[in-house]
Amino acid sequence: MMLTRRPILLTLAAVAAGLALVIAACGGDSEEKETIVFSDLNWPSAEIQARVAAYIVEHGYEYPVELVPGDTVSLWQALVNGDTHVTMEIWPAQQEWLLDVEEGTLVALGTSLDTGWEAWVIPQYLKDENPGLVSVSDLPDYVDLFVTADSQGKARFVTCLPGWACEQVNAAKVEAYGLTDHVHLLNPGSSAGLFADLEAAYSRGDAWVGYMWHPTPLSVALDLYILEEPEYSAECWSTTKACAYPEAKVLIMVNNSLPERAPEVIEFLENWDFKAADQVATEVWMEENNEDSDVGALWYLRNFRDTWASFVPPEVAERVDKALEDEG
Repeated sequence: MMLTRRPILLTLAAVAAGLALVIAACGGDSEEKETIVFSDLNWPSAEIQARVAAYIVEHGYEYPVELVPGDTVSLWQALVNGDTHVTMEIWPAQQEWLLDVEEGTLVALGTSLDTGWEAWVIPQYLKDENPGLVSVSDLPDYVDLFVTADSQGKARFVTCLPGWACEQVNAAKVEAYGLTDHVHLLNPGSSAGLFADLEAAYSRGDAWVGYMWHPTPLSVALDLYILEEPEYSAECWSTTKACAYPEAKVLIMVNNSLPERAPEVIEFLENWDFKAADQVATEVWMEENNEDSDVGALWYLRNFRDTWASFVPPEVAERVDKALEDEG
């Protein structure tokens, strides 16, 4: 029998087309899905949420996933540029940045954590010992309480990390409140460093003033007093920031490229309802067992199945269950 010779490029194209049909027939669609990239922000609740959501997207919806580490500033730009596709925690200090983003570039999918706040705090025992220390405007009268060897003769104020939006906010507040000559902003180096600094001072009964947010294990476990500030207003926040932090409505936000190519993932994220109590329980378990956020996310998935399974169709939950079984 005579064999007909065909151009090699046409032959390879035909083979590729045939393989594509075979893969599709065998259920290989998941291999053709584009990777979904999650912003991996550098504090515990964001790390856990990103890993839990990514695990469900990877094993339940069968998309390749990737986590890109960074801080609020760098990962905000990554989300705007489309280098990442999902950010699980957009706090109010970042939300004003939307004013500088072309409308429609980012899509908000609702809230992330169910409760939250940001504030300047002192231990309640310190407030009890100094009843006149009520608001941020009282700090100049109590500088001596907070002076340490590393505070340059000023009140030592433990602020946010460089690259966090709240670092810029706290610096603006110090200037707007006229506290520049009274307050020295100290960078704690990491979120763990911030928590450790507060916890150590609290355990010794020392004076401490700084930034804190909720939910965290310390915001639940420690009795903290929130220093009073003028009431938040949009005008204040857009200018001097000499007012309280806004209500902490924490958003999930995605790049506008994602809804069209992964509508089922968008529906999942719209259903997301991550409880602050569950978040704190996960962080406490991690601390007690000296585990990182990768292991913490698996612990969350195993211990709060009824919660996350309510965000997804039954077949998606079953695939996640199978993946967790395979983890051992």
